[in-house]
Amino acid sequence: MRKHFGIILILSVLLVLLASCATTDKSTKTDPTVISVSGSGVVYLEADMVKFSINVSETADTTGEAQQKTNKKMAQILDLLKKHKVDDNDISTTALNFNTEYNWDNGKQTKVGESVSQTVYVTMKDINEFSPLADDIGSKISGISFYNVSFDSTQKVVAGNTARELAYKNAYEKAQLYAKQAGLEVSRPISINEGYTSYATANYKRAYAEDSMVVMAAEGAAATYSTQAPTGLLSASVDVNITFELK
Repeated sequence: MRKHFGIILILSVLLVLLASCATTDKSTKTDPTVISVSGSGVVYLEADMVKFSINVSETADTTGEAQQKTNKKMAQILDLLKKHKVDDNDISTTALNFNTEYNWDNGKQTKVGESVSQTVYVTMKDINEFSPLADDIGSKISGISFYNVSFDSTQKVVAGNTARELAYKNAYEKAQLYAKQAGLEVSRPISINEGYTSYATANYKRAYAEDSMVVMAAEGAAATYSTQAPTGLLSASVDVNITFELK
């Protein structure tokens, strides 16, 4: 019995020693030295496409009459869009409305007529055709709305990826500066978190004198000016937060 007790006591002591050694090993391990920095990258690019909306709205005594007037103008618009190289797939109807119009005068409601309106959203991939199109529409069709003009680029994804590379490089260079001051070196990234990403219009380019076009219909006639549409510069910007291990 005493022999068994002695064996149990020895095993207990060994277990305590082993546990103590394991604790000592864990306590001697130190967390890696790290540094967390932010980086940003911006790429500027020129617009190569334009998006806009066109609305036609007509009022007449009957819905049929209003619809015919609206359809006629919309057909003219679609013909001009085709003339200026806009593909059918890049034109979509966003609204088609039939309404009864009323006028209120001293609290009395008076029917004005029936109205029909249609709105199309256009993506123009040949940006050089935008100003000539605006001139054509303005000179040939009256009583419409041309609005929500925004310039865009087909290279935004490429620009965004380049901005990411620049943001990483910017963060890495910051980490190197801090590491040098501490007498250390940057080893590897432990975590990378992308923050704010944006695609926006930056400063507008000036409409230079040599870009302006003046057309004289005849000697002594008033000058007419073509539509000037400064596109501005687009920007793709990315912010990133990176934690690097130092050694």
